[in-house]
Amino acid sequence: MPPHCVLQSLVERCQALTREWHGRANCSYIFEMFMRMAERDGQSHYLFRDIPQQRSTDGFVRVLDAEARARLYSRAKPASSPSLALVGRMKQLSGESPIDNLQLPNLMRRQDALLLTVGRRVQQFFLQMLRWKQRRILRRWFPSEHEEYVVKEGAAKLQRSEEWLGTSLALAFLAEHGRLIESYGQVPEDVRIRADEFIAECLQRPQMALEQELVDFVQHCQEHPGRPYKDNRVEHKLLLLKALRSPEVRVFWRSDIETFTQHRYIVATWTRKVPLYSLEGSKFSILRNAGDEECTRFRKNIFAYAESHGLGQSGGGWVDSRWPPGSLMYELGSLLCVDDAAKLPNHFVTDIEKIVQDCVLLCPDGTADALPGEVLHDAGQNPIIASSIGKTQHTQVSKASVEDFPLMMQQQSPRWCEKLAAYIDIVQVGTSQDAFFVSARTRRPDAQPLLEFFVQLRLEYLKAFGRAVDFNCTCHASEAGEYYLNLAPLACMQKIKVPQGCGCLGLDFDFLNPESGETVTKIGLPVATVDSAQGKGNLLAASAEYWRNCLEGKPLLTRLYDFNRKPGSLSVAQTMIEKLFQ
Repeated sequence: MPPHCVLQSLVERCQALTREWHGRANCSYIFEMFMRMAERDGQSHYLFRDIPQQRSTDGFVRVLDAEARARLYSRAKPASSPSLALVGRMKQLSGESPIDNLQLPNLMRRQDALLLTVGRRVQQFFLQMLRWKQRRILRRWFPSEHEEYVVKEGAAKLQRSEEWLGTSLALAFLAEHGRLIESYGQVPEDVRIRADEFIAECLQRPQMALEQELVDFVQHCQEHPGRPYKDNRVEHKLLLLKALRSPEVRVFWRSDIETFTQHRYIVATWTRKVPLYSLEGSKFSILRNAGDEECTRFRKNIFAYAESHGLGQSGGGWVDSRWPPGSLMYELGSLLCVDDAAKLPNHFVTDIEKIVQDCVLLCPDGTADALPGEVLHDAGQNPIIASSIGKTQHTQVSKASVEDFPLMMQQQSPRWCEKLAAYIDIVQVGTSQDAFFVSARTRRPDAQPLLEFFVQLRLEYLKAFGRAVDFNCTCHASEAGEYYLNLAPLACMQKIKVPQGCGCLGLDFDFLNPESGETVTKIGLPVATVDSAQGKGNLLAASAEYWRNCLEGKPLLTRLYDFNRKPGSLSVAQTMIEKLFQ
């Protein structure tokens, strides 16, 4: 994958050109190209197109084979021994959650630095020696003036014969793969393990004593990148200077350490127009203020359940696009903790403005004058029950127009609101009056008055129900250039333990709506939650029976919204909307 500085220059160029063409910048094309590359970077366990799928007759539901997805995921090659993780490479899991690892820690103990840098050089020397041996073998047995012919014809002949197998590693690889070795990862795992053990033994040095404060500081920077040590910026910077002086600690430039990570992302920046609130106990706190500079870091979702499925993560505590590579601010990265307040949680913080901005950043103004390669995308943030990562804020983004999922463009009694420059509607989905979503149809979903209305609507729900209400918020672009911003208030669904054989798929768990007392197994639903995927009609079926049930189409979505309803939620929305027209 290209380095981050190259990816960022492509994003900036794309935005400059689209701003000139559309009058508003987007990075739709670069995002699509990036997703195609990321699907093949060795981290994704499957391509989305490999998952069987089918549309319901009415077009409201697309069902995906969850069993096939699980099988494809389980085929992934297991990682090497954890004890060897720092020989020529780094642990890819760091930070406060499994996705808080977009920048690997660039502060480490001297011994770990030796295993990383010198270990990588020894591995690459070993690799070059294998390639040299392979060329020498081919030249000796299959002389020719053209190396390309030698490799192609010689390797093919080796594959057809078993005469030379087992005589050497270089020869065995040629016979097995029919080509020269290209990367250290292609070396058989048992050989890599022995080589890494040898390298680790040779590089073993007695560690110098390191005072406990520095030990704790190094550990903090690895586990909480972007956050100041003990929430004290002054102490953090003093300890960073102390680490720079210590012969037992190594500080790497971000540009150097990025070559050791398998994770890549692209960055799009925006300025917040409306404060982001969080409810703590009975009081509201402001997590981000209007005017704050925000960035969305788009990365691949390796467990994709949609086309071009990515995650839009919030800022990581450092500045991604303001400073150029080579500058101290860029190279020290998360060690400077420039904006640790941008490291937002995902649970109990539905960031409506970020959902809208992520969608707008990835969409042209409709498809009529779209440039080649530009396509429409949607964005959403999952409710807590559907979010496995609570400590790191992220949206779910994917390639889709609102026409792909007709429920999201349903209208019931839309009313034009001049103040918001949008059609406002309450769309009844379920048979219960509280199974609905509030919809805004507009050409400017990022306009401040509209954002203020939806943020205030969320606050009214929190005032009424506290943390006993959750939300599914999504934004969808249409082919005509309009956007649909939808917010559904939901009950805080619970995953509960039940006796083995009594739960979902005959297992020991079930899903409960604590407001109604209903469980998903009692009402016979093949899926349990209204979230950014299932709430629009993109369903994962975990069995053949569930597959058939999902193909019911819109009636199934009606029952799903009924199951997730929050009793008493309709009146709050009605009151807020009536105030708009007074």
